[in-house]
Amino acid sequence: MYDFVIFDLDGTLVDSQRDITSAVNSVRKEFNFAPLSIGQVRSFLGSGIKSLIERSVPCGNGKVCADDAVERFKFYYAKCLTDTTKAYGGITEMLDDLKDVKKAVLSNKTEIFSREILERLGILKYFSYVWGGDTIGVKKPDPQPILDLVKNSGISAAKTIMIGDSANDFKAAKSAGVACAAVMYGYSTAGQIAEFKPDFLIQKPSEIAQIVL
Repeated sequence: MYDFVIFDLDGTLVDSQRDITSAVNSVRKEFNFAPLSIGQVRSFLGSGIKSLIERSVPCGNGKVCADDAVERFKFYYAKCLTDTTKAYGGITEMLDDLKDVKKAVLSNKTEIFSREILERLGILKYFSYVWGGDTIGVKKPDPQPILDLVKNSGISAAKTIMIGDSANDFKAAKSAGVACAAVMYGYSTAGQIAEFKPDFLIQKPSEIAQIVL
């Protein structure tokens, strides 16, 4: 059915919430804030590092403080990038099943962190493109990254599907005119996903190949 598959990263291909929470709490400790739970940090994910830090490290109106907190997060996150981060069960097998289908990763995380995670987990080789929120300067839900990936792939939007777990994935896909599938095992609740009426619901990674092929 689809010749080009664009995957979100966090909450779709990998579970990274514990390492992200660890880095966030390291920054909060520097600013004398109590640690947040994994659930609290998870609710802040999906819009990139700057948004995450603005929501999880309340520096008030001081832009210098906010910028410093972002840089401190990057420092701590680089140190714990894959301490506990793993690909979801069945992801490698699914990517093997789709070996003849062109694939991309489109994350709102920075490209360097996205690429490094994929490489460390041994799945970078499966993707023709790995783009982060800083690759072209705009992030999901802006449709431009998807539109540019579609153009670069040489495959039509009608033969492209975006697979993700968050509102930003679904909004970007619909605005770009491509199909979207929601993974139900990611960071969003069923109620949050239902609001956006994705074209497909995926309970486990093995179902992805059934939709694509």
